[in-house]
Amino acid sequence: MDFIYVGKMVGTHGIKGEIRIISNFDKKEKVFLLDMPLYIGDNKEKEVINSYRKHKNYDMVTLRGINDINEVLKYKGQKVYVLRNDLNLDGDFVLDDLLGMKIISNNEEYGIVED
Repeated sequence: MDFIYVGKMVGTHGIKGEIRIISNFDKKEKVFLLDMPLYIGDNKEKEVINSYRKHKNYDMVTLRGINDINEVLKYKGQKVYVLRNDLNLDGDFVLDDLLGMKIISNNEEYGIVED
């Protein structure tokens, strides 16, 4: 499976299980949608977005079937991923796709994209 990193779960908000994600992913509009599967942590536990809202610099998400802060605390500090196939990129790319590619201009090689 081709997982794409979209952010990190940095905290919770309130007592009803809303999670706070910090993300600089370039295609957020394709990720933070109702019913979009998210995969959290090293084990890629599958959860599904129940609601989404923007709050300050955070992407705030509730997960289907979870409405208690104690059920999401296990995800604090964990990385959040999506499956590439779920993004509906329609031939588009994400910035991570450029990593490892050669930078060439006017037939002169300048290096490789690292970050």
